[in-house]
Amino acid sequence: MYAGFDFGTSKCSIGLWKDASPVLIPLENGNLYIPSTLYTSKSVVAVEEIDEDELKRRVSKAKVQQAKEAESARREDRSFILRTEEELKNHAHGTLRRELAQRSRTQFDSQSLIHSLYSDSEVIFGEAAIRTHLTDPQSGYFIKSPKSFLGADIKRHHLELFVEVITRMLANIKHVSEEKAGAEIGQIVLGRPINFDSTRMEVGNKQAIGILQRAAAAAGFKQVEFLYEPIAAALDYERTLDKDRTVLVLDAGGGTTDCSVIRVGPSYRERVMRSDTILGCTGERVGGSDIDVKLAMRTIMPHFGKGSLLNTGLPIPNALFWDAVSVNDVNAQARFASDAMARELSATLACATEKKKVSRLQKLHKGRQSYRLNRSSELAKIHLSDRDQINLPLRYIEPELLIEVTRNDLKQAANRELNVFVSLMREAVRQAQTDPDVIYVTGGTAKSPVVSDFIRSEFLWCRDSRR
Repeated sequence: MYAGFDFGTSKCSIGLWKDASPVLIPLENGNLYIPSTLYTSKSVVAVEEIDEDELKRRVSKAKVQQAKEAESARREDRSFILRTEEELKNHAHGTLRRELAQRSRTQFDSQSLIHSLYSDSEVIFGEAAIRTHLTDPQSGYFIKSPKSFLGADIKRHHLELFVEVITRMLANIKHVSEEKAGAEIGQIVLGRPINFDSTRMEVGNKQAIGILQRAAAAAGFKQVEFLYEPIAAALDYERTLDKDRTVLVLDAGGGTTDCSVIRVGPSYRERVMRSDTILGCTGERVGGSDIDVKLAMRTIMPHFGKGSLLNTGLPIPNALFWDAVSVNDVNAQARFASDAMARELSATLACATEKKKVSRLQKLHKGRQSYRLNRSSELAKIHLSDRDQINLPLRYIEPELLIEVTRNDLKQAANRELNVFVSLMREAVRQAQTDPDVIYVTGGTAKSPVVSDFIRSEFLWCRDSRR
């Protein structure tokens, strides 16, 4: 059985072709879309039993040391309390127990993600993964939007990790969809962006496609084909047409944005090969997740110390706040979670003029709450789709902390991304060397009125516009 598979940056979906139209399969609690997230708990590390020989050695050493201290006290004519052998044993026993408990904790904390994936630890997906991570962010590993990194400069020893993560996610969706469909799904068409990484272009594209091919095979799919995501959107739009059109497609997703100009309509619908109808294609790794980060920096981080001063009169470095919110940057998150960051935040708090705000940043670090804060920013963006202003609660930081966020804040935060969208659209039109009849806007990011209004203001010449 064939299926169309949208492995998105933010969400995934899979659909079958039934009765001359695509039908999406419910993937999680009846929902047609599942967040592109994975959580795996760390393996429990049992505290070791106390080595009796080591205990005896320590008691013997303590007795020798006590005898020396007693003799020294006698010569100096001062009092000294001798502990019994049982007391010395109890003290040594307690010390050993604490050392072993700390060793167990260190081993637990230092487990790698790949170790957890290959152990017998539970792996969960989607909204369930998000809820588990938010409940206890320090007891496991949370992966969000791995597609964002597939075209990046991944070190060789990390490639296998990405293959394993993608394999687990694809295999989960395959298993769930086959149960719902009642049949094996052996062949899939995977959507792909024009460019996975705009800085590495074809090198990044080749790497990303290689990871996806390996992961799909490991997940059990026998045949995999790829289709540009904006072309897939255009073909979906084509099903609604009763006459031929030239369409400019903007597919603004969570991590990538792609554009194409393509001829669609009844005259082209039955063609197997459509390459000659594709007049222009552009794409860049920019999307809704970037806007979430920018919105958090603009509206949330000022309440965590951004823009405030040290007692030297200098501002607190912005890098601290970028690392805190940049959940789509592996290196930034590693820096923010590090012990070095803990020391830097302690030093910053000691010198800060607005200590309460900086203490919130310290709490964010200690609680490993970056993903939760990013989720808050994403929800703010979503709620601003149908209202001009919201009060965003951050009760996981402080019970009464509410932050006002406006639609104008969102527009200002997304200014660069909005201009990138328009630039990609214009480049696709330039390649096509013809004006489209219609703009077709799709993707989760495009649902925001901030995006659609900006596009309408920039393309007044277009005769029609649809989402």
